[in-house]
Amino acid sequence: MAARLSVPRRRLDPALLRRFVELAIRRYNRYRGAESRARLLRIEGDTVHVLFEGSFCATCGINDWVEDLKYVMEDLGGDAELVAVIEPEDPEEFYSYRVGVFRVKELPSPSRLDEVEREEAELEEWLRGG
Repeated sequence: MAARLSVPRRRLDPALLRRFVELAIRRYNRYRGAESRARLLRIEGDTVHVLFEGSFCATCGINDWVEDLKYVMEDLGGDAELVAVIEPEDPEEFYSYRVGVFRVKELPSPSRLDEVEREEAELEEWLRGG
């Protein structure tokens, strides 16, 4: 019987991970906030729990709104996988919220995050008319 090898997960810098996730959520909310708003619930190791609330889009798969955060993370230079979507237990709340559970596998460099934060600040100032 062959031994099963386990590949250890790389330890992610907690401060960099939080910075990355908060930036991804900020960008997500800018572009998808009309129908879905994301809010960080907690980070446990490399696992991130994010609450998604909103009217969502009835014609789209509701969980697609959750999965979109993964693509935002990739656009920022990270790598994450959606490992679970927790749906409301009460059928009355079916269209109200979801909790996405993501495992972050790779973070962008701190310099990349600096660059994206500058871009975000410039865009926000421009949108405010400044």
